[in-house]
Amino acid sequence: MRQKKWMQGRKRYAGVWIIVILLAAGIPGVPGKGIWDHGAGKVLAEEGVGSFSVTGFVQDDAGLLTREEENNLEAECAGIMKRHDTAAYIVTTPDFGAGDIKDWQREVFAGSGMGAESSGSAVMLAVSMAGRDWGLVGFGTAQEAFSVYGRELIGERILGDLSDGEYYDAFSEYLSMADDYLTAAEKGKPYTKEHPYGQGWRIPAIIGVSFLLSFAVSLGIVMSWKKSMNTRVRQEGAMEYMKDGSFRLYNRTDQFLYHTVSRKKRPETTQSGGGGGSRTHSDRSGTSGKF
Repeated sequence: MRQKKWMQGRKRYAGVWIIVILLAAGIPGVPGKGIWDHGAGKVLAEEGVGSFSVTGFVQDDAGLLTREEENNLEAECAGIMKRHDTAAYIVTTPDFGAGDIKDWQREVFAGSGMGAESSGSAVMLAVSMAGRDWGLVGFGTAQEAFSVYGRELIGERILGDLSDGEYYDAFSEYLSMADDYLTAAEKGKPYTKEHPYGQGWRIPAIIGVSFLLSFAVSLGIVMSWKKSMNTRVRQEGAMEYMKDGSFRLYNRTDQFLYHTVSRKKRPETTQSGGGGGSRTHSDRSGTSGKF
């Protein structure tokens, strides 16, 4: 009987110690007060920064993408990392909290050890669905490539797709422009107001100019052929085409037949209130706005 009680007490204390060890180690997958890195086995950020694990370049906690779309974007981000040694991130969340989303992004970045291992260079586009916020922040050497002009231009380009719910198209456009920005910065000519981004209109402009030149040359040739086939000599006035004495004008009057008035409504001037809208806010390294 004494041995049986001793065995029961031993099992009870063993169970308590197992629970204590597991809580101290922090089991991956068990909700905690921070961001858990499953690969490194450590907490990356304290509570208040976020409640998601940073597992790759694309973190879609808001569920805006399909698995195929997420994989495609992940591959694009990996290509940018390989070509430019800069990490390009896409983060979505149901609600980042209060304040400015740019500050939240900086906290996540600092607490998660994100960025390229060799340079620490990175850029992050974040979307929060609760307040329909978006933010774009550059880190490290990527700040040179992503100037205020460049970040606000990306915001303008993706704003329509974000508002329409075309999130994959918006993220793809962001990554495409990020690739161009980094390439220009590596050549020593980052995009600014003095050196504007023009990749989107160069090819259409070349095609349009080529078409207009071809049309002008063809029109000139056709008109010259037509003129050479016309042997008649044009007269200066209508009277030159009449025989002498065949027409006599006894009376001449001018009669007003029609009266036409065109009216155009004057556009009403409206003043924007203090609402959200698409207004952007930029600082040294980040830009944010609403969609």
